[in-house]
Amino acid sequence: MKFWVYENWHAGDYAKVHKEDCGCCEYGSGCHENIRGDENNKWHGPFSFYQEAWEFARSLERAETSPCGLCKPHLG
Repeated sequence: MKFWVYENWHAGDYAKVHKEDCGCCEYGSGCHENIRGDENNKWHGPFSFYQEAWEFARSLERAETSPCGLCKPHLG
């Protein structure tokens, strides 16, 4: 299992950690077409361990950093 960090600075100022097979993540490609490239958001990863992804997400210093509420990567 790998983990990805989704960073968004346009629709919100946040970073979320996802499991790679999460429906929101889709192995770092996301669930929506990204027609603006890295202008609004970016996927970072993959990370081999949740803690590694979490620490990276925190280092982005967004207003909100959290694990995905759908796939709950922090619960293993």
